[in-house]
Amino acid sequence: MRDIQDIDEIVSGCLQNDRKSQHRLYETFASAMLGLCMRYTRSKQEAEDVMIEGFVNVFKKLNTFRQECSLESWIRTIMINAALDAYRSNKKHLLDISIEESTTAAPSNASHENIVTRLEVKQILELMDEMPEDQRIIFNLFAIEGYPFKDIAQMLDRNENTVRVYFQRARLWLQKRIQVEEYKK
Repeated sequence: MRDIQDIDEIVSGCLQNDRKSQHRLYETFASAMLGLCMRYTRSKQEAEDVMIEGFVNVFKKLNTFRQECSLESWIRTIMINAALDAYRSNKKHLLDISIEESTTAAPSNASHENIVTRLEVKQILELMDEMPEDQRIIFNLFAIEGYPFKDIAQMLDRNENTVRVYFQRARLWLQKRIQVEEYKK
């Protein structure tokens, strides 16, 4: 990562629509943001599309960056929003479930937690690529990005209980897949 003075110089140049500064900003953060976008999409091409849309938004909104957080955190938030916008725009991913289903979330099982700690992050991310998309989005937002269920529900325009159920389903799905992987060893 570049030092703060260099980042300030890049931001200043971007605000003046300097192409070289825009390219430097993109090059500085593209790799990390592509990784983030890949957690929310099914393919590298889709992730690249989301990332490009996110950078377009970064350049449009850069004048609103107030340095209340790091530039990288600010860009991450924009990328997450771009990924969620892409997710919402695809109508087949509606998160509607019945009230009966929302009350039947399975309790956690502590023995599964130990399995997760033995796996490498790379293995978990590979398993997550196979997770049903609605569950993967919610799992990412809660477990990886750290958003509370209430905020996730607002982002996805869903009921908080529905979001909790989908998170529980994602956890259970991941636990089962991890058990299978452990069994293969």
